[in-house]
Amino acid sequence: MKGIAILAGLLATGASAHMQMMKPYPIRSPLNKNSDEKKDYSYTNPLQPSGSDYPCKGYANDTFQSQASYSPGKSYELELDGSAVHGGGSCQLALTYDRGETFKVIESMLGECPISKNYTFQIPSDAPTGDALLAWTWFNKVGNREMYMNCAMVTIGGSGGGNKSQSSSSSSKGSHGRNMMHEEMSVEEMQHMNHPPMEHTMEERDMNDVSVMVDQSKATAFDSLPDLFVANVGQTGGCVTIEGESVDFPEPGPHVVGKTDGKGKGYKCTGNAPFLGSDSTSSDTSSSNSTTSTNSSISGSAKDNSTSSSNKAGDKSDKQANDDSNKKSATSSSPSSDPRVLSGQSSQVASTSSAFSNYDGQWTCTSGEILCSPDGYTWAMCSNQRPIFMGNVAAGMTCRFGQMVRSG
Repeated sequence: MKGIAILAGLLATGASAHMQMMKPYPIRSPLNKNSDEKKDYSYTNPLQPSGSDYPCKGYANDTFQSQASYSPGKSYELELDGSAVHGGGSCQLALTYDRGETFKVIESMLGECPISKNYTFQIPSDAPTGDALLAWTWFNKVGNREMYMNCAMVTIGGSGGGNKSQSSSSSSKGSHGRNMMHEEMSVEEMQHMNHPPMEHTMEERDMNDVSVMVDQSKATAFDSLPDLFVANVGQTGGCVTIEGESVDFPEPGPHVVGKTDGKGKGYKCTGNAPFLGSDSTSSDTSSSNSTTSTNSSISGSAKDNSTSSSNKAGDKSDKQANDDSNKKSATSSSPSSDPRVLSGQSSQVASTSSAFSNYDGQWTCTSGEILCSPDGYTWAMCSNQRPIFMGNVAAGMTCRFGQMVRSG
């Protein structure tokens, strides 16, 4: 009977011939012959319209069995299997570290996905290390309004086993050396070895502080990625896709492949959701539009007045800060050499740490890069080619020339 059920499942899968992820293997994939987990022989089916199996076909909390290991900043292959592409459509790739509570988009494939069954994607350089789910979603262009979603269990970053082994080996060797020299060392020398100089301890502590700050900044940068687009499954936003149009994702993420045909955005929503970004919902009634226009006019006027007052106060604050900065620069140069901060037009808008926090997001940068404020007391971390203001540096540290160094 079990064999008959499996055969029936395989026949059903072949008949529907929709698409599924093949590399890496998703959870409960019938294609994964090396796994002892339960198999879903209707894996090519879309998610339920009710959303009862969102996310990951309801398998996000299965026992974790990693199917691939990825390193931040590197590129990898995604392979799909199936034949019924339904005119293509649009797909997204996303990562979740909390079993599907939040998905962060790392790539969007527009217009002709999954007509091509092979894609190359990159793990963000600021992706946290640890166990994660890699999700592939697809919104078909032709056919029923559906959402397809497969999730694979993957590991981001190395386990560090080699480092532990090396550390253990070094520790053993060092201990052996101290035993051999014990009789020739004085009590003071032994105490000095067991209790290193204060400045060494401070340096190690400072470096640990910097490491923690960098890890926190990477996590913040990764969290700034857009949320996964969701439609046709009764979730937040009430979004449904439109027949004959490829979805033009409102928040596609840092990497985009292909483009839509331009016929429309491919979806409509009845509410708001984080993955919609600035794409707000609209009403068909003229009265609603009129009210919105009037409110916008009033809000805009109030905003202009507020901005004008704020600019005047800001000018005074910046002028005072500039005077203080000029006095300080008479005895020492600025700790930052970044031309975006110090030269040209930028020098007028980033001449103080306060202005730096307001304007640093307008510049382009390289992911992982650190930008220092003119006085070195605040900083920004670059993620996806844009800086994210991180606030004050750690006590006793200064941001100088794109690095965290000890003050002094």
